[in-house]
Amino acid sequence: MIIRNCNLNDVEQICSLWNEEVASQKYFKPLEVEDFMNRFVNNVDFDFEGVFGAFDGDLLVGYAIGLIRQQTIKNENAPGYLNAFVVREKYRKQGIASELLIKVENFVKSKGRKSIQASSYLPLCYSWYIPHYGTDDHPCAPGIRVNSEEYFFLLHRGYAAVGFEDAFHLPLAQYEISPTIQEILDRNEKDGIKIEFYDENKHTGLNEFYEDIQSPDFEKVIRANLLLEKPYPFLVIVQDNVIKGWTGALWNEFSGRGHFDGIIISSSIRGRGMGKALFSMLAYQSKLNGAKFMTFYTGLNNHARYIYMGAGFKIVQSYALMRKMFK
Repeated sequence: MIIRNCNLNDVEQICSLWNEEVASQKYFKPLEVEDFMNRFVNNVDFDFEGVFGAFDGDLLVGYAIGLIRQQTIKNENAPGYLNAFVVREKYRKQGIASELLIKVENFVKSKGRKSIQASSYLPLCYSWYIPHYGTDDHPCAPGIRVNSEEYFFLLHRGYAAVGFEDAFHLPLAQYEISPTIQEILDRNEKDGIKIEFYDENKHTGLNEFYEDIQSPDFEKVIRANLLLEKPYPFLVIVQDNVIKGWTGALWNEFSGRGHFDGIIISSSIRGRGMGKALFSMLAYQSKLNGAKFMTFYTGLNNHARYIYMGAGFKIVQSYALMRKMFK
């Protein structure tokens, strides 16, 4: 048994091992060579220097992937990342996973990092199926599945759960605007507040909205959509045609998942129930747009979760964001 850095010649075995030992459990989706090349090898943050494989002769029996984000290369307080570790079932309980983990940790340390993290890291992540819902899926797992073998493995090796993300899901076939939401819409419309699809020739105040919400991430997403040759439609809350709220672009992924960027509203109209109404309208319009279901994450302490659950969404999986500080 030897452990060495992997290279391009090992990609096919890496994908095969994932498919045989992980995807076969029908939770994570299969990983094809082309997908691995596009999402991993061609990503600016990926480097085979952080990829380690355990080999029994020519057979890959386990691998682990470590990553350093290039945008944080000069920030020693930024963590390195543990992206994945997989070992063939017949080779488990032999210390191979522990050795691979140490290799990744030493790689991260060699880059001057003081910690390593197993958490959200797009786009180097893994698509998974919603349990009990057939082919309904989500394009990325944000961390380690709570109560999985990997979760306990890391806990016993000095990693701590420093945050949690809950995955929400809702089939849309029967979704309708509830009487409660309709009452909120009717009440607010009397004050000139309503939800409409954005129309650049009608609605004003977008730059003022950016200033009000003070959210660079949301602003970036809105601007990126509007710069497209043909922007996707999106819903806004308006008061007398001045923008007071936003939710992301309506488009559907190949699986039938309705895309969700998030929702945000101006401080001037909070407390009127329009956040609930905007989210419900997004789900309804996604259904009309052909989406079969919606999935997304929210943090354990994010009060927006109550809006989502009030709209009928269910928590289907919890993920832990896990971190280890180096001594």
